[in-house]
Amino acid sequence: MANVNKGGVIAKTQENNSPAAVQSKQTVATLLNSMLDSEGYKNRFNELLGARTPQFVGSVVSLVNADANLQKAFQQAPITIIQSALKAATYDLPIDPALGYAYIVPFNNTIKDGNSYIKRMEASFILGYKGMLQLAMRTGAYKKINVVDIREGELVHYDRLTEEIEINFIEDEEIRSEQPIKGWCGYFQLVNGMEKTIYMSKSAIIAHEKKNRKGQNMGKGWRDDFDSMAAKTVLRRLIGKWGLMSIDYQKANASTIAAAEAIAKGQLDDEDLQTIEGHIVTEDGKTIDTTTGEVLASNEEFSQEELGVQ
Repeated sequence: MANVNKGGVIAKTQENNSPAAVQSKQTVATLLNSMLDSEGYKNRFNELLGARTPQFVGSVVSLVNADANLQKAFQQAPITIIQSALKAATYDLPIDPALGYAYIVPFNNTIKDGNSYIKRMEASFILGYKGMLQLAMRTGAYKKINVVDIREGELVHYDRLTEEIEINFIEDEEIRSEQPIKGWCGYFQLVNGMEKTIYMSKSAIIAHEKKNRKGQNMGKGWRDDFDSMAAKTVLRRLIGKWGLMSIDYQKANASTIAAAEAIAKGQLDDEDLQTIEGHIVTEDGKTIDTTTGEVLASNEEFSQEELGVQ
């Protein structure tokens, strides 16, 4: 069995390094470089990134060149690669998946083609955990922001209505690490003192994951690191519903700054959201839950959790 497996690995390596595979990668890289360097796109990237444009474009090409599914997305729906790259550039976030700020992720979507439905690989921009924190901090409106796990015996009281919460944290870290996690608490305080707290029990997190999963099984990201995915869900729900995020607060226009100040003073209501649309970061409502930021299981073959996006 070991020899068979070794032979399979060698065969797979030879396949990936075959002249046809290498030529295909070179073709994709060349075509993508050409598209990104076209006058219209180049001007837009320069407008958003300035001197950082060549480095960013290079990272997009490298990312696609290293992922077979992104290469397929470029072949089947190239504009989705460009749109995802432009969105990442607009938010001024790195797309290296190892950094955790933002991702360009391939999804095998079902689309209507005449009277029938076909599968097409498309790319989508996914805002990461660190990216959401980065956009929140850019507003200058936050004084404190955090998500922590709550261990067994630590939660004394939580009022869902008033959001008053009492937690007695176990001080000994070694003893604390031995206690099972019972839930997660998210909290932020704005510079003017306004506070927001949410708490989700582990059972609520499990129910949330089950409701939004695709198929019968838990996604790869949840299986590999449930605790991190749970903390991400709480953070997205906390900031996505109650917080403010800005692409670049220092260079923002008057309406963005006014929105940040309004939230810092607790003066923002639902009607105000209409005046600042485009300045609050939200995911694509068609395929992504705008409250949690997670991909819904409507028409994707792979969810972001299954692809390991944290």
